[in-house]
Amino acid sequence: MTGKKNAVLRMTQGAFAVAMCLGFQAPAQAYSQLYVFGDSLSDTGNIGRWTFDSSSHQLYDEILAKNIGTTLTPSSQGGLNYAEGGGVAVPGLDSEYTTQDQVKSYLNSTGGKADPDGLYIHWIGGNDLAAAALSLNPISAVEIATNSATQAASQVNDLLKAGAGTVVVPTVPNIGLTPVLMEGIIQVGLLPVQQQALEATYQYLNAQNTPDNDARTEAIHNALKASTTAGLDSELVQDLLSKGLIAAYDALKSVAGELTDTYNTTEDIALAKTGGNIARVDINGLFNEVIADPNLYGFANTAGTACPVGTSASECTSNLPGFDSSKAFLFADHFHPTPQAHALIAEYMQSVINGPLEVTALNQGSLALARNTQGLLDSRYQQLRSQDNDAGTFGMFGGYAGQSADSKINPSLGEGDLTSNSLNIGMDYQMTDRWMMGLMISGSDDKQDPTDHYSYRTRGWMATAFSGVKIAENGWINGDVHYGSLNYDDINRSIKLGPTTRTERGDTDGKQIGGRLTAGWDFPVLPVLKTGPVAQYSWDYSSIDGYSEKGNNSTSMRFGDQTSHSQIGALGWRLNAELGIVNPYAQVTYDRQFSDNTYTATGAIKSTRTHFSRTTGEQDKDWVDMTAGLNVQLTHSLSAFAAVSQTTGLDSGEQTSYNAGISARF
Repeated sequence: MTGKKNAVLRMTQGAFAVAMCLGFQAPAQAYSQLYVFGDSLSDTGNIGRWTFDSSSHQLYDEILAKNIGTTLTPSSQGGLNYAEGGGVAVPGLDSEYTTQDQVKSYLNSTGGKADPDGLYIHWIGGNDLAAAALSLNPISAVEIATNSATQAASQVNDLLKAGAGTVVVPTVPNIGLTPVLMEGIIQVGLLPVQQQALEATYQYLNAQNTPDNDARTEAIHNALKASTTAGLDSELVQDLLSKGLIAAYDALKSVAGELTDTYNTTEDIALAKTGGNIARVDINGLFNEVIADPNLYGFANTAGTACPVGTSASECTSNLPGFDSSKAFLFADHFHPTPQAHALIAEYMQSVINGPLEVTALNQGSLALARNTQGLLDSRYQQLRSQDNDAGTFGMFGGYAGQSADSKINPSLGEGDLTSNSLNIGMDYQMTDRWMMGLMISGSDDKQDPTDHYSYRTRGWMATAFSGVKIAENGWINGDVHYGSLNYDDINRSIKLGPTTRTERGDTDGKQIGGRLTAGWDFPVLPVLKTGPVAQYSWDYSSIDGYSEKGNNSTSMRFGDQTSHSQIGALGWRLNAELGIVNPYAQVTYDRQFSDNTYTATGAIKSTRTHFSRTTGEQDKDWVDMTAGLNVQLTHSLSAFAAVSQTTGLDSGEQTSYNAGISARF
């Protein structure tokens, strides 16, 4: 095709690039409010606040509320936190507070309709399990645990049926690992001297560091021995009692652990049958990991308590006589975590909630290669239009193309950088004076960092078939289709847990297919200058396989398949100059996205049966792309080209595309 009388097609380098990247740069769809149902672990003031210095420290749910841009107020004060200290799942367990009543109270206040944009937490079971473990009847204990778990799942189902958006359902931590179990053994076995015994127990226990499970168990056993010295002078009696206490503790700890597993498994199975958008988080697993290596998470003692003996966390302050500030404790009192532990829980929950949202960034990798390929191909189109090629002319070309852009998935995820690079080689053949066809192969190997906590590497190839036709004297039509295959290697999702950062890793594959149709008309203005309109329609479809992270931790997740669609229309105006061997050009286009404006991914903790989804915020639908480029005829058969494109008018930030290469004709 002859091309000196035609204009450049550069719009797609910016238009397509931006449209497909926007879903990952735009703010994520925000939750409207946080709604909480539970017991003392979640109560922020209905009955009390169960951690020390609670007036100056936030509980985990208050931290989560802050993360989504809202505040959490007790329902007794007109707020959305219905959790009550002492709460159980169902009536009949010696408590007047139940999550059954809490959920009913919320739904009654809304006419039975739950907020579809809300984030919900339903966390219950600790008091239920305590009642089961202390029943001392194995059959009734299992019945209590399974019934409470089933009813808890039913309440979650009630919320979902009423239209609730996402319900976070934490597993219940093993009550066998709480100090209350040890206290119960002492209170029964050393009833006449229980107060002195408890004081002696904690005096010893709090002085210890518990760097692992074995050290923790040894410290508790020795503390139980110390408890027998209170009010008992006989060493023989002390020895007999200590052995009995240790045996009773070990047995009850085992029973409590089994009941906890029964409760969590029963609830998990029931939740899976319910379906719905359930974000199951494994707090039990997290606490087991903390106890196995507390130093890693900033704790020194996982067996004792910071608060004085007999003082509830709801009444505990750090200036009380007997408060232990010598080290970082996991427990504030015999049942409730410290503020440091609450912060850890919040960090963990937030990482799970954010997981699917971060994974939507993989779409960027599947589309980056296509964007770069089309950018360089546009430069080749421009070259062909600026040359007088007779039928039978064969051409070869190759070069580099790249892009850089800001990445803003969600404010809570931090900002990242999206950079992509590709090497491209192609050939084309002039079928007639007005008709050209060609093929191009592209490859990439990029490292992407879309958020502060998520990164991945993409390696892939793409094949593109393209054609161009000259219309009359000043018009032209170009079209191209492409198919690409990508490997996502070294996917890293980092989770901050107190002073440490854990990294979960995975890998997966993806495919991408698409095409463009572009038309332009160039009006001669001067002998060396032409100008005219340009229009384009482009479409793209990408799919990414789901994957599971390789770890088996409380933080390890699995993610479902993803797809994305794009349909973009663009209208613009261009200038094209022919100054001897130099051909500079410029173009401005207005671009409009007509297809997907959000992107969704599903995820779940690997150890659970449920799953939930997150959706990005709506991307910009309109933007402006500005392009400038240059072709240079080095010899009769050898030419060079380069172009840069800048996108403006985006809430998500600016984006720059660039390419350079060389071509030859024969």
